[in-house]
Parts: sequence; structure tokens; C-alpha cells
Amino acid sequence: MYYPDQRSLAPYTTIRREVKLPDEAAGVVRANDGQRVDIRDVVVNGVISNGYLIIEAAHELGLKSAEALDDLLRVNVRDVVQEGQVLAGKNPKRGKRVIAPTRGIIAQIRDGRIILQKPPQLVDLEAGVRGRISSIMDGRGVVIESVGARVQGVWGNGRTTIATMQISPEGDLKQLRDSSLLETRYGGSVILTRQPLTLAGLQIVAEQNLAGVIAPSMAAALRTAALDQRAAIMLTGGFGDMRMTAATFNLLSEFDERQITVDADTPGRWEVRMPEVVVNVGKRDERPSRPNPMLVMRTGMIVRMLRDPYAGQTGNILDLPKSPVLLDNGLRVPCAEVELVAGERLFVPLANLEVLAR
Repeated sequence: MYYPDQRSLAPYTTIRREVKLPDEAAGVVRANDGQRVDIRDVVVNGVISNGYLIIEAAHELGLKSAEALDDLLRVNVRDVVQEGQVLAGKNPKRGKRVIAPTRGIIAQIRDGRIILQKPPQLVDLEAGVRGRISSIMDGRGVVIESVGARVQGVWGNGRTTIATMQISPEGDLKQLRDSSLLETRYGGSVILTRQPLTLAGLQIVAEQNLAGVIAPSMAAALRTAALDQRAAIMLTGGFGDMRMTAATFNLLSEFDERQITVDADTPGRWEVRMPEVVVNVGKRDERPSRPNPMLVMRTGMIVRMLRDPYAGQTGNILDLPKSPVLLDNGLRVPCAEVELVAGERLFVPLANLEVLAR
């Protein structure tokens, strides 16, 4: 029995969504256990410290001793200062002066140094789904139970957004170079594209103020540029040059011009969270499926390849041989016989497969 990794690709399922502050934040939960919440309801408020700046004031003024700074100070501890404000100097308008490089609070003045605390970053976390609070993590966040569609990706840039999803013309983000078209129809939306994300695509995202992008892949060299984006970017396939699978694109395209939540979480080494798209579809007559963490791999399952040369491709499991299979590289490992969408059959190590859970 083999318990594979799972990645949700479900049009209607039970969703347990964690809405949690980052580790470096302190906050307050604004919801109660069992409370019903809507997509835009703020459930957690938090504050993230931006750190301190040490200003070598005595050195900048050319003073021989740290004590000489006391007579030239123009601020006191706990004063709120603005960017460009004079902190010390004989004359506030000319000559040698110490200027505040950013807005903040004077935390300490000592040994010829002025320590400036940067203003904290305020964080308001919205529910992102319509559902019920099932549990509360004191000071950190909540878990919300809901029903809807869920598509989990491989990588995200750490941003979250709630916006209307639009399919890019011809499935390619490059078709959105016409700025007037973007402003009238696509501005502020999440764009779904079947083509890999490129540097030109990232520039379009920034220039046109898109809320997010759902793409199959991008070059690993663009990772830093994607992390710097304010928009939420989620990759369904990973890094490289992969097109979006038909199963993923067809499911997401059902929600064209619908409001979606893109939680482009950046996977951590010790975390099980995945970036995901969540869509509230309302309750139906049938009961929604519940994720089964103890799912055993079996024939007939739809799986996705995780390693080259078939990375990102999907197929069906035809057989699970009881004995290890000898591969072309000389290794003998447990494998599954998989039939790809194009009809090709091959043996794939179990460790290189994940199940697309529905």
C-alpha cells in the first residue's frame, strides 16, 4: 500500500481553509467559534514589525565625542518623525545635518547613535470563503469550513487576493498588451493563462495593476521578480516550460467572470499548505466529498508526474506491479504503469507521482 501526495482538483468538495498571520506577526482574532462568515469579512487583524534603523548621527556630524550629540539633537525619544525631517544639527536649514531616511519613531538615542523604529505594517485578513469558523488559533488565525471548488497549485508568491477571474484572450497573457483593453475589461482582475509566465508578462501585471495571475509555469530565474509583485501569482505546474493541463484549465474556465480567492502561498520546507484557488459555488443536492488524507494509490486514479522528462503531464494508472520495476537508469524501484493523455504508456516511480484528488 502506497500513500501518495495529493493535490486538489475538485469542482465540488469540502474545504477547510486556514486564515493565519505569518509567524513574525502579532494579532487579534475578530471572529467567534461557530460564526458564519462571508468572503470579504475580516477575521484577523495583525501587526508586523518592520524593524529598526541605526543612524550614526555623531559620525555624520563629524563630532569627536558621542556626548557632543546631545547639544545638537532636535528630537527626543518616542517622537514620531517624518521622512526628510532633521534629527540633529546646529542649523536645521543648512550645514551638517542628520536627516530621517524614513518615517518612524525615535526608539533610543545612545552612544552617538539615533535608533529609529520603522512604522509597523498593518494586516487585515479576510475570510476568502463563505462558511463557518470551525476552530480558532488564539492571536494567529482561524480555520473556516466551506464547500466549493478548489484547485491547488505548486508555487505562489505569498500574496492573497479576492477578485473576478478573466481568461486571457487565446489563453496567452501577451494578448493583453493593449492597455485600453486591460483598463476596460481586465484591469483589477485575476488573469487565467495557459501559457508559461514570462518577464514580459510580469511587466504587464505590474503596469496594468492586475490583481493576480494563474499560470502553468515560469522560468526559475523569474522567481525573485515574481516575489516582488504586489499581485498574487500562482503556478499550477511549477518552474520550467509547461503548459496548463486540460483538466486544470477546463475546471478553472468554468468560473470565468466569477469572483475567486487566490491564496498564492509560498510552500515552506516544513509546511503542508499549498497555493490554491477557491471558488464558492453554493450548496448542491449531493453531499460534497471530503479530502481523504489516508488515500491509497490504486488503478484508475488520475496522477500527475513530478519529474522530468514528463513533469507536469497527467495520466491514468493502469497497473500497480507488486514487484519493483527495472528502469532505464538501472534502478529497480516500485512503479506504477501510467497511460498519458496522448496514449503513451510508461512505468513511473511511485515517488514521482501525485494524485489529483477530486
